[in-house]
Amino acid sequence: MKKRLIIPAALVLTALCCSSCDEKACYCYERVSSSQVRESIVYVDIETPCSSQSRGGRGCIESNERGTINPEDIAK
Repeated sequence: MKKRLIIPAALVLTALCCSSCDEKACYCYERVSSSQVRESIVYVDIETPCSSQSRGGRGCIESNERGTINPEDIAK
């Protein structure tokens, strides 16, 4: 009897855990020196634009923009 309850409960728990993983990776670039840029990854809610993570010395882009924009141009 207990096994009958455990398996459906485990399936529901797994489904809940997977549905709460609505995050995306934003790629941020920050100038370390005049010739060097450092890349970091910030995870945000799927609805949040990556550009909202840009700060004074850091510029952030969406993952699909990588390779189309020069990191030197993004880092401030």
